[in-house]
Order: sequence, then C-alpha cells, then structure tokens
Amino acid sequence: MMNIVNRIEINSGLDDFVLLDRISEIGAATIAGKKKYFNDPAYLGIESLAQLGAYHVRFINDFEIHAFLLKIGHYRVIGNKILHGEYLIDGRLISQSKSSYSYFLRAKKKDRIQIEGEFLFSTLKYNDHFNKKILEKHYRRVFSCLKKE
Repeated sequence: MMNIVNRIEINSGLDDFVLLDRISEIGAATIAGKKKYFNDPAYLGIESLAQLGAYHVRFINDFEIHAFLLKIGHYRVIGNKILHGEYLIDGRLISQSKSSYSYFLRAKKKDRIQIEGEFLFSTLKYNDHFNKKILEKHYRRVFSCLKKE
C-alpha cells in the first residue's frame, strides 16, 4: 500500500526573511540590535524580537543546535501599532534549561519602549528535517553579516 502524505508549503516570496538590520552587542545573557521600519505593522516588530532572541540562543550554543520560537508568554505593543523609523531592540536571558530559553525582549524608539514581552525558545539537535550542513552555515553567515559595522 502506498503512503500518501499531503504537504503544505508556505513561501513568503521573500529571498530572505531577516528582520534585523544589525546586532550591535552580544554577551552571555544579553543581546542588542537595530531595525529600521517603514510604516510596518507591529507584528513585524514582534518577529524582529523573536529573531533576535533565536540568534542569541544559537550564539550561546555556538550554532550547534537548531533554535526556534516556541511561545510568546505575553507581550505589549505600546502606543502606535505602526512602526516607523529606527528602533533599538534588545533582550536578556531570564532562565534556561537543557533545551529551552526564556527571554525578556523589547523594542525602543527614542528611549520609549514600543514593544516588550517574554519569549520562550526551544532547541533541537540538527537532524534529517533540520540539516546541520545547511542551517549551521546559513545562521553563522547571517549572524556574521549582522555583526559587521
């Protein structure tokens, strides 16, 4: 008997889906960066924060694991729901276990917090679905580009 699997492929149409312009600082428990928006909806700011957190998880694990957003515990969008201009985004690691990492992440414009929340990330070892040869190289390259001044 033939096993038929239905698959749904999602393609954003973008060549790259990196919503960070720069990673300006990184430490054992902190990360900071920048993003310039052009009348973008707030959910893209939330995605930028999630990407920043995931890059920190990868960094502190020397890019040896696959990291992904598991859950947003809570978040707030303060003020305007449309993002425009340059935002400073940063985060700090609140707690971690063997395969999960909790962060407080926020986006500020002119020292005023616009978005903040708690984000939970999880990790997996690279496997057949998350190819180490491809993903590790990709994330290291993107991270290196984001760190350049």
